[in-house]
This record gives sequence, C-alpha cells and structure tokens, in this order.
Amino acid sequence: MTVPVACAVDLPDLARAAAARGLGLVPFAPGVEAKVALFTGRAEQVATIRAQGWHGPLLLILADMDGSIAQALDAGADDVVLPAAGPEEIAARLAARVRPRPEIVLGELRIDPVERRVTRAGRILPLLPREYALLLHLIRQGERPAGRLELLAAVWGLGFDPGTNVVEVHVSRLRAKLDRGFAAPMLRTDKGRGYRLCVA
Repeated sequence: MTVPVACAVDLPDLARAAAARGLGLVPFAPGVEAKVALFTGRAEQVATIRAQGWHGPLLLILADMDGSIAQALDAGADDVVLPAAGPEEIAARLAARVRPRPEIVLGELRIDPVERRVTRAGRILPLLPREYALLLHLIRQGERPAGRLELLAAVWGLGFDPGTNVVEVHVSRLRAKLDRGFAAPMLRTDKGRGYRLCVA
C-alpha cells in the first residue's frame, strides 16, 4: 500500500527514493488527502502553510543555508532539513514520519503522534506546537508533577530560568483547551511541586 505525501517540491530522484519506501508523491493543494507534507521555504512560511489547512506532519526543506532550523521548528514544522539534503535522506525522513506509532491514551484524552492530532472525548483540541510539546511531556510523566525548571528544559530547551512567566502562560492556554467545557479537569497544579495530568 502506497502512503500519499503532499509534495510542493520539485527535486530530481525524490519520487524514486520515496517509492522505494512505500511513499507516493501527490501535488499539494488545500484539502489534499495525505499523511505528511513536504515544502521548501523559510520558517515564516510555515504559518502560511498551516493557514492553508494543512495540520498533519510537515517536513520543511530550508530555502537557503542561512535559514534557522530552530525557528522553523518553533513555527510549527515537524522536521527540517538543509538545502544540501539529498532525496534519499528526505525520503527516509518522510517515511519515519508516517511509520505507525501506537496512539497515546489517558482516559478521555487521545494523542495520535503521527498526525499530531489530540482529542478529548472525541473533540479535537487545536494545540499550537509548544502546547502540544507541553502536553506530551506531561503525559509521559504519569502522575508525577513536572516543575517549572523541568518544563523549561524539556519544552523550551533552556537550562536556566529566564525569569518570565512563559511556562505559566502556556500551561494556562493548554488548560483552557484541554479542560474548558468538561466537568472534570485533567490538568492539575500541585502547589510548590508543578503540573500533572490526571484521568478525568
């Protein structure tokens, strides 16, 4: 069975390398049915791609060597490669993105790590990249609270406290999307210890 890849890139030999891994390239268009998308461009274009309706995994080939991989990932790309990447590497990365992974389940909460799709009781939760990363870290901790410094390191890649309320702001946004409209909250605050998820 061939897995469709929404492709907006014209790269020699990519179709052959993709086909060897069970992938089939289809032209990208709004509403296209595909498991992963491939684009070339800059970090700031990721938001435009998402605005066009693509919410699945996105691999971005940076348009030039001066582009920032970190900025592209922060903007919502799931994987980023430099312009020098060849068709074999790109196809291998695409194949890794669609490789079956078990769904993560916690009570009413379900996370599809391939599609980056999060639902609670069947309702889709439209999480931004940082909110998604925060949720994944919390769910992997089980009942153990995750403190501020731990989250700064795991989600933001910071080895120090910048003295801002960035963690609190993102936790608040995640809580609003995760718990609003439901009788029982899942995202709890343990005073002096941190944040944790619990079964509603």
